Amino acid sequence: MKSSLLSPWLPCLALFAMLAGCSTDAGSRFASHDTTVEYYRVFDIKTDAAPQAVARAATDGIDRNVKDAVVATPAGVEATELPGHFKMADPASAAPGTAVDKSPTCEGAAWTAKAAPHVRGSDNMNMVACLFPYKSGYHLDMYAVFTKPDGGWLSWPRRVGGMMFGTPEKFTENTMLDIVRSIRAQTRAQVALVEAKPNLQGTPWLEGDVPLATAQTGTPSKP
Repeated sequence: MKSSLLSPWLPCLALFAMLAGCSTDAGSRFASHDTTVEYYRVFDIKTDAAPQAVARAATDGIDRNVKDAVVATPAGVEATELPGHFKMADPASAAPGTAVDKSPTCEGAAWTAKAAPHVRGSDNMNMVACLFPYKSGYHLDMYAVFTKPDGGWLSWPRRVGGMMFGTPEKFTENTMLDIVRSIRAQTRAQVALVEAKPNLQGTPWLEGDVPLATAQTGTPSKP
């Protein structure tokens, strides 16, 4: 009698047993974890345009993708002999037990932009861009960091969602490139890549001189 009552549930019991086996014997395969992703870009910019025009073009570029960026143009910034560079935070300077602010500082920059956009598929995204004037032009330093979930049972749904709505990596790359594209288009600047992490293939900053707001690859998430 007991066997007849259990027989309809035997397939379900077998499935639960299989899943339990997966969680114990191959748990690492399905374990979810957070991954920290960092982007770093430095461009050299040569242009005869006035500093105000370069700053305005940079602002237009970041506004194509990020609507709540905090932009500043400090007064009294003078061009240096060699290009300036932003400074990364020193982990040792943080008080014990407190989180380290990895955002770089832009001391000596003529234009800065900071943003914390909400982008689908990521958490705690922070972006910083600094424009440093020097005798021969400008250096544009850009940095972004965010965390994203990896692995786990939602790995495939996340991958499909990325193909449909874009990924935080694509959003970050597109935002950085749009700043460079805007400066190049509005000031007729000559632009060259100085440094990139991760590597940047080709010369995508030479493409897309028209406004790209409608072609945004990343999809902001709901706050």
